[in-house]
Amino acid sequence: MLIAVLASLAYLGGGIALIASSQSFGVFPEPGVLRYSMAVMLIVYGTFRIFRAYQQIRNET
Repeated sequence: MLIAVLASLAYLGGGIALIASSQSFGVFPEPGVLRYSMAVMLIVYGTFRIFRAYQQIRNET
């Protein structure tokens, strides 16, 4: 269960990093539709995984 929560936070963090980061070191692609759509998809998927982990924790008790 801990791994599911950590993976969810990693997806959320990746999405937020894509939105908030600058062009430092050229690691991330240039700001544009592709970058922001990938960020939104990561945030949505991370939120979905957190919801699923919450449901599993709730059903175990």
